[in-house]
Amino acid sequence: MRLGPGRSRVRDIAMPLALLLLPALAAANDLVRLDKSRLEQQFLLQTSYEQPNAVQDFMTSRSRLVTFRRQGNALRMVEPRRHEIHPHRMLATIPIRDETARELTIDFNAGFKRIFEQEDRTGEDYYGRLDRDYYASIRLTDRHLLDVSRNGPMLVIRQSGRDEAGNRLIVHYYLTPYRRNPDFVPFEIENLDHFGFYETYPRRRAGRTVLYAMKFDVRQPIVFALSARIPASRRQAVRDGVRYWNKALGAEKLRVIDAPEGVTAPDASYNVIEWLPERDQGSTSHIQSDPLTGEILHANIFLRSGAVGEGNRARQDDHLRYVVAHEVGHALGLRHNFAHGPVSTVMNYFDFEQAVRIGNDVIESGAEALEYDRKVVRYVYLGEPVDVDALPPFCTDNQAECSSFPRLSAERSRH
Repeated sequence: MRLGPGRSRVRDIAMPLALLLLPALAAANDLVRLDKSRLEQQFLLQTSYEQPNAVQDFMTSRSRLVTFRRQGNALRMVEPRRHEIHPHRMLATIPIRDETARELTIDFNAGFKRIFEQEDRTGEDYYGRLDRDYYASIRLTDRHLLDVSRNGPMLVIRQSGRDEAGNRLIVHYYLTPYRRNPDFVPFEIENLDHFGFYETYPRRRAGRTVLYAMKFDVRQPIVFALSARIPASRRQAVRDGVRYWNKALGAEKLRVIDAPEGVTAPDASYNVIEWLPERDQGSTSHIQSDPLTGEILHANIFLRSGAVGEGNRARQDDHLRYVVAHEVGHALGLRHNFAHGPVSTVMNYFDFEQAVRIGNDVIESGAEALEYDRKVVRYVYLGEPVDVDALPPFCTDNQAECSSFPRLSAERSRH
């Protein structure tokens, strides 16, 4: 159920193990009720944001484990100490507007005043293998909640605000009682010498620094939902691009469905592939994961109409197949591989003609997936053994002497 500003509805939901956060309305503001028994318990907070009046795109903020602690007439949302060199960090002060013996009614909109700039996906070539205490943020003004909804135990909040330059932002918050997936097996990344995945931020474990690959749990199908905005004439090429990774995995682990009516990126229930009517070719993907294990929980892909490129319909579709396979690779956690030499991965950048050949000869055809993609994704996702020294060459975005084709815009380096 979604509640917009100016509506009032309260309902009881019998979920004894779930978060008791129920939409409510008081005065002109959307408020939320919090069961007092949930104070001091851990929640997973994930945030993404968009600037809808400019080039449409989303960014994510670093996923954080937080707790709520009462202090007088407010709740402090605190990120507990990540390791011994960091203090507890107060992230927000949320006013308490009402109280019963069991519940607190709190004003998230008044408390959520900023967006942290550090994004969710990262790599040791970005910041190194030490978790730096970095909390730079975008200050939000002119804030109001657009809607509040429940997705099982998850509270989903959409907030509108303006940044320091006056640009309007739409912020999406997911707040869930934290429960680690007991069956998910993290994959530790030792270095970026031979292959690359996006990584969790560094954590100290038993006196050493640990980084895990960001990846899905493949015990269940990884489902991508095609937005209704994708033109009917392009949908098969998009499906082919997604399914390329089934060839790489050697199993039908990825499924493609049509998104239900009204579902657009981002969505709490679906990994959405969105279509943007912009001629720019710079398609993007974003992922959010469990910060402790690297399990990917949300993925969104944004395809710009310019991704089809030039030429006749068949050539355009083949180019689109390559672009989709590249972005789905990112959504699965894979980093760029800009190593020169024979074509071994869709995670490189290619000129139009080479991308068309890959789309036709590799992705659409019955040919097997490219060697790097096949060996690396099976190693990380399925645990298949691999001789890393025998893999095709690898280098990625911020490594010394590694770059994409010089003619390609540097701003695409993370997409």
